[in-house]
Amino acid sequence: MLKHATRATFHDNIMEQMITAIKEKHWEPGTKLPGEQSLAVTFGVSRACIREVLKALEHSGVLEARPGQGTFLTWDADKILNGNQLSSAMFSEYSYPELIEIRRLIEGQAAYWAAERASSESIENLENILLSEGKGKTKTEVHNLFHKSIVEMSGNRLLVKLHDTLRSEILSQKEFHFTVLPDQDLEQQWEIFNAVKAHAPEKAWKAMLKHVDLYWKKLGFELPKS
Repeated sequence: MLKHATRATFHDNIMEQMITAIKEKHWEPGTKLPGEQSLAVTFGVSRACIREVLKALEHSGVLEARPGQGTFLTWDADKILNGNQLSSAMFSEYSYPELIEIRRLIEGQAAYWAAERASSESIENLENILLSEGKGKTKTEVHNLFHKSIVEMSGNRLLVKLHDTLRSEILSQKEFHFTVLPDQDLEQQWEIFNAVKAHAPEKAWKAMLKHVDLYWKKLGFELPKS
């Protein structure tokens, strides 16, 4: 039975309730879900909050929005929800805004330092990573290698260690939202690379923040101020 969200983080509480309801066959695969306004009343939150949850579930493949018809539960919803990585992301103890704030802090600073400190060899290696897409590496592999390399190029071992401790959290939530990364992903990585290669710290920092924000803008989250 769905009820008003009670935790401080409404988004996470609603997400948990909806996933549980889907798993318990509250809605059958292929059926239409109640509208945003109806769900907002059920959970006692704003339509904007409901919209965030529905967008996240839609991007994960659990829901399908049909223009002019409404939002429907996909036929693969059960299979998707039973995936270990996806489930861990959905039930993470950290909220999405918390994760983006930390990613901006760590990866933005890493890009800044990489532009200041990167050697010719490390820049060449970073370029080879970007060029490897479709040549033995998938888009997702290139994405993950790129971010890992930028942090390592910062030259700060403690920052590398801190990023590693958050790596599983970051990867699982990326997997949750995007089974296929958007085309803008690689374009923005080249923008970051060019700033690093030019040893332009400020440009590299801004390009990295824009890159990290890409996912959250797509989902309609309010972004923190730089």
